[in-house]
Amino acid sequence: MTPLHTDPRLVLQKNLHAFAALDRRDLTKVGRGAFVRTAQWDDIFRDDRLRIVASDVWRRVDRSNGAFAMRTALAIHGLPVFGGRDDRVDLIVPGANPRHGSSQARRHHCALPEFDVSVIDGMRVTSIERTLYDVIRLESIEAAVIALDAAFHRAAWDDQTNTYDRALDAALRDGIHRRIVAGSGARGIRQARIVLDFADGRAASPGESLLRLRTWQVGIDGAEPQFRVELGAGRYALLDLAFSSRRIWFEFDGDVKLTDPAMLRGRTAADVLAEQAARRDAVARVLQWTPYQYGWNDVLTLDAYAAALRARGIRP
Repeated sequence: MTPLHTDPRLVLQKNLHAFAALDRRDLTKVGRGAFVRTAQWDDIFRDDRLRIVASDVWRRVDRSNGAFAMRTALAIHGLPVFGGRDDRVDLIVPGANPRHGSSQARRHHCALPEFDVSVIDGMRVTSIERTLYDVIRLESIEAAVIALDAAFHRAAWDDQTNTYDRALDAALRDGIHRRIVAGSGARGIRQARIVLDFADGRAASPGESLLRLRTWQVGIDGAEPQFRVELGAGRYALLDLAFSSRRIWFEFDGDVKLTDPAMLRGRTAADVLAEQAARRDAVARVLQWTPYQYGWNDVLTLDAYAAALRARGIRP
């Protein structure tokens, strides 16, 4: 048995005989001779899946000049991957090559200078700046905003002080902007400009990023992420999205807050819900604003979000 990863939720096997007692239909093949229980595979995030498949593919490719790219590079860099049902990895192979893909990998034949390559966990991967430039051009606008928000958040948000460093934001933003200028006319460059202008690293999660995007798409302006509200006695709250002119705020509540042991920190789901309600009440007393809550089902599609707004009586 040879593990291909470090995720304790999975048991990958390089020997199918280890799963002899299971029906083959209960297994998912994730590499050459590597299998995992389908129920476990379906339970992990796509980021984890891509990293696992990449580690297997990397053992069998020419390591001299290729590199993982696009969504796979995002995952290896530790950034969120949104959407898509395909667990194949993306691999840039410079120069002409008749082979374009396989059951595990999509091969892209394009220029890849060495300054655009980083090495992470022994694997060659496009640099963070090149990865983000490719993603905001070529992935869906939802995936692009979520990834770029997360990259800016990691670069510029201070978890200790809950403050945002505009200089650190600008350092990354300027590098991506230079690539967009140099790539004028390239596929997806118009979307890249829009996403770069829209991205805001104050968003603390993919759900918050998607909520802000949907709000902008339906024509509601003036959203301010992580709006600070002083509650007195040295306490304060940060609101996911505040709309001062409307005297309302939006909160994104994903189920992970109620199920992830790391986020629960010894509390029960009921404890978390009670704390959230007390926080909302405290903010409402200070601001005299109305809160609205949203979850993943409300924001996955634009139609779903429009319906959620109508149900709450909110008009653009």
